[in-house]
Amino acid sequence: MSEMPRDAGTLKFPSLSPAKESPPSPFYTMLESAPPDYLTQRDEPGNFSPTFPVYNFFYGTLTDPAQLSRILDLSEEPQLREAEVFGYAVARWGDYPALINSKQGDVVTGRAYLLRSAEEAQKLASYETNAYEVADCWIYFKDGREPAEAGGKVFVYAGDARALLEQRFDRKLWSRQMGRKLG
Repeated sequence: MSEMPRDAGTLKFPSLSPAKESPPSPFYTMLESAPPDYLTQRDEPGNFSPTFPVYNFFYGTLTDPAQLSRILDLSEEPQLREAEVFGYAVARWGDYPALINSKQGDVVTGRAYLLRSAEEAQKLASYETNAYEVADCWIYFKDGREPAEAGGKVFVYAGDARALLEQRFDRKLWSRQMGRKLG
Protein backbone atom coordinates (compact mmCIF):
# COMPACT_ATOMS: atom_id res chain seq x y z
CA MET A 1 0.00 0.00 0.00
CA SER A 2 1.42 3.37 -0.96
CA GLU A 3 1.83 6.09 1.59
CA MET A 4 -0.09 9.39 1.27
CA PRO A 5 2.04 12.50 0.86
CA ARG A 6 2.44 14.56 4.06
CA ASP A 7 0.40 17.48 2.69
CA ALA A 8 -2.49 15.33 1.40
CA GLY A 9 -4.88 16.84 3.95
CA THR A 10 -4.17 20.38 2.78
CA LEU A 11 -6.20 21.88 -0.03
CA LYS A 12 -4.11 23.50 -2.74
CA PHE A 13 -5.60 25.80 -5.30
CA PRO A 14 -4.20 25.81 -8.80
CA SER A 15 -3.51 29.18 -10.27
CA LEU A 16 -6.94 30.48 -11.15
CA SER A 17 -5.76 33.67 -12.82
CA PRO A 18 -6.72 33.94 -16.50
CA ALA A 19 -3.87 33.39 -18.95
CA LYS A 20 -4.49 36.70 -20.74
CA GLU A 21 -3.20 40.07 -19.56
CA SER A 22 -6.43 41.24 -17.90
CA PRO A 23 -6.32 41.38 -14.09
CA PRO A 24 -7.82 38.39 -12.27
CA SER A 25 -11.25 38.77 -10.74
CA PRO A 26 -11.35 39.61 -7.02
CA PHE A 27 -12.87 36.18 -6.36
CA TYR A 28 -9.90 34.39 -7.96
CA THR A 29 -7.48 36.60 -6.04
CA MET A 30 -9.29 35.81 -2.80
CA LEU A 31 -9.17 32.05 -3.44
CA GLU A 32 -5.47 32.12 -4.29
CA SER A 33 -4.67 33.94 -1.04
CA ALA A 34 -7.05 31.91 1.18
CA PRO A 35 -5.73 29.61 3.88
CA PRO A 36 -5.65 25.89 3.01
CA ASP A 37 -8.71 25.12 5.15
CA TYR A 38 -10.80 28.01 3.76
CA LEU A 39 -13.46 25.85 2.10
CA THR A 40 -14.07 23.78 5.23
CA GLN A 41 -14.53 26.76 7.60
CA ARG A 42 -17.89 28.38 8.41
CA ASP A 43 -18.48 32.08 9.04
CA GLU A 44 -21.77 31.63 10.88
CA PRO A 45 -23.22 29.02 13.21
CA GLY A 46 -24.06 25.80 11.44
CA ASN A 47 -26.22 24.02 14.02
CA PHE A 48 -29.34 23.69 11.85
CA SER A 49 -31.87 21.23 13.12
CA PRO A 50 -32.60 18.48 10.57
CA THR A 51 -35.58 17.38 12.69
CA PHE A 52 -38.70 18.98 14.09
CA PRO A 53 -39.55 21.26 15.70
CA VAL A 54 -37.65 23.88 13.67
CA TYR A 55 -38.25 27.60 13.22
CA ASN A 56 -39.30 28.86 9.78
CA PHE A 57 -38.80 32.54 8.92
CA PHE A 58 -41.53 34.33 6.94
CA TYR A 59 -41.29 37.70 5.24
CA GLY A 60 -44.48 38.02 3.16
CA THR A 61 -48.04 36.73 3.22
CA LEU A 62 -47.21 34.08 5.82
CA THR A 63 -46.48 36.75 8.47
CA ASP A 64 -50.28 37.00 8.81
CA PRO A 65 -51.37 34.54 11.53
CA ALA A 66 -54.77 33.95 9.87
CA GLN A 67 -53.11 33.06 6.55
CA LEU A 68 -50.61 30.73 8.21
CA SER A 69 -53.35 29.10 10.24
CA ARG A 70 -55.41 28.45 7.10
CA ILE A 71 -52.47 26.93 5.21
CA LEU A 72 -51.36 24.70 8.08
CA ASP A 73 -54.96 23.83 9.01
CA LEU A 74 -54.37 24.81 12.64
CA SER A 75 -57.16 24.73 15.21
CA GLU A 76 -55.84 27.89 16.93
CA GLU A 77 -53.91 30.98 15.88
CA PRO A 78 -50.18 30.28 15.47
CA GLN A 79 -47.68 31.95 17.78
CA LEU A 80 -45.41 34.03 15.55
CA ARG A 81 -42.27 35.75 16.80
CA GLU A 82 -40.90 39.04 15.47
CA ALA A 83 -37.57 38.20 13.83
CA GLU A 84 -34.98 39.11 11.22
CA VAL A 85 -32.44 37.41 8.98
CA PHE A 86 -29.24 38.85 7.56
CA GLY A 87 -27.73 38.49 4.09
CA TYR A 88 -31.02 38.59 2.19
CA ALA A 89 -33.18 41.18 0.41
CA VAL A 90 -36.78 41.19 -0.76
CA ALA A 91 -37.56 41.64 -4.46
CA ARG A 92 -40.94 41.59 -6.19
CA TRP A 93 -42.02 38.59 -8.24
CA GLY A 94 -45.21 39.99 -9.73
CA ASP A 95 -47.47 40.67 -6.74
CA TYR A 96 -45.40 38.51 -4.39
CA PRO A 97 -42.32 39.23 -2.31
CA ALA A 98 -39.39 36.96 -3.06
CA LEU A 99 -36.40 36.55 -0.78
CA ILE A 100 -33.07 36.62 -2.61
CA ASN A 101 -29.46 36.38 -1.48
CA SER A 102 -27.92 39.77 -0.85
CA LYS A 103 -25.01 41.47 0.87
CA GLN A 104 -23.92 40.25 4.29
CA GLY A 105 -25.19 43.35 6.14
CA ASP A 106 -28.64 43.47 4.53
CA VAL A 107 -31.53 42.67 6.88
CA VAL A 108 -35.04 41.39 6.22
CA THR A 109 -37.58 41.67 9.01
CA GLY A 110 -40.49 39.32 9.39
CA ARG A 111 -41.82 36.67 11.70
CA ALA A 112 -40.85 33.13 12.66
CA TYR A 113 -43.01 30.14 13.51
CA LEU A 114 -41.94 26.92 15.17
CA LEU A 115 -42.87 24.17 12.69
CA ARG A 116 -43.82 21.05 14.60
CA SER A 117 -43.81 18.37 11.91
CA ALA A 118 -42.78 17.34 8.43
CA GLU A 119 -46.48 17.51 7.54
CA GLU A 120 -46.56 21.23 8.37
CA ALA A 121 -43.38 21.75 6.34
CA GLN A 122 -44.96 19.96 3.36
CA LYS A 123 -48.08 22.14 3.54
CA LEU A 124 -45.89 25.25 3.46
CA ALA A 125 -43.87 23.91 0.52
CA SER A 126 -47.07 23.23 -1.42
CA TYR A 127 -48.30 26.76 -0.72
CA GLU A 128 -44.99 28.31 -1.79
CA THR A 129 -44.81 26.19 -4.99
CA ASN A 130 -41.54 25.29 -6.67
CA ALA A 131 -40.90 28.97 -7.39
CA TYR A 132 -39.28 28.93 -3.94
CA GLU A 133 -36.89 26.53 -2.26
CA VAL A 134 -36.12 25.90 1.38
CA ALA A 135 -32.78 27.18 2.66
CA ASP A 136 -31.02 27.17 6.02
CA CYS A 137 -30.84 30.51 7.79
CA TRP A 138 -29.94 31.99 11.16
CA ILE A 139 -32.94 33.72 12.74
CA TYR A 140 -32.55 36.58 15.23
CA PHE A 141 -35.65 37.11 17.37
CA LYS A 142 -36.67 40.66 18.28
CA ASP A 143 -39.23 39.90 21.01
CA GLY A 144 -36.88 39.57 24.01
CA ARG A 145 -37.84 35.93 24.61
CA GLU A 146 -35.61 32.87 24.54
CA PRO A 147 -34.09 31.62 22.41
CA ALA A 148 -32.75 34.97 21.18
CA GLU A 149 -31.54 33.31 17.97
CA ALA A 150 -31.82 29.92 16.31
CA GLY A 151 -30.93 28.01 13.19
CA GLY A 152 -33.98 27.62 10.99
CA LYS A 153 -35.44 27.48 7.51
CA VAL A 154 -36.65 30.07 5.02
CA PHE A 155 -38.19 30.02 1.55
CA VAL A 156 -35.97 31.77 -1.01
CA TYR A 157 -36.65 32.51 -4.67
CA ALA A 158 -35.60 29.49 -6.74
CA GLY A 159 -35.10 31.35 -10.01
CA ASP A 160 -32.45 33.71 -11.32
CA ALA A 161 -32.36 36.62 -8.88
CA ARG A 162 -30.67 38.90 -11.42
CA ALA A 163 -33.44 38.24 -13.97
CA LEU A 164 -35.97 38.97 -11.24
CA LEU A 165 -34.34 42.29 -10.35
CA GLU A 166 -34.01 43.25 -14.03
CA GLN A 167 -37.61 42.15 -14.70
CA ARG A 168 -36.58 39.82 -17.54
CA PHE A 169 -37.81 36.38 -18.47
CA ASP A 170 -36.42 33.86 -16.00
CA ARG A 171 -35.50 30.71 -17.91
CA LYS A 172 -34.21 28.97 -14.75
CA LEU A 173 -37.52 29.35 -12.94
CA TRP A 174 -39.54 28.53 -16.07
CA SER A 175 -37.59 25.28 -16.47
CA ARG A 176 -38.05 24.46 -12.79
CA GLN A 177 -41.80 25.04 -12.98
CA MET A 178 -42.36 23.35 -16.35
CA GLY A 179 -39.82 20.52 -16.07
CA ARG A 180 -42.20 18.04 -14.53
CA LYS A 181 -44.96 18.87 -17.00
CA LEU A 182 -42.87 18.51 -20.15
CA GLY A 183 -42.40 14.85 -19.65
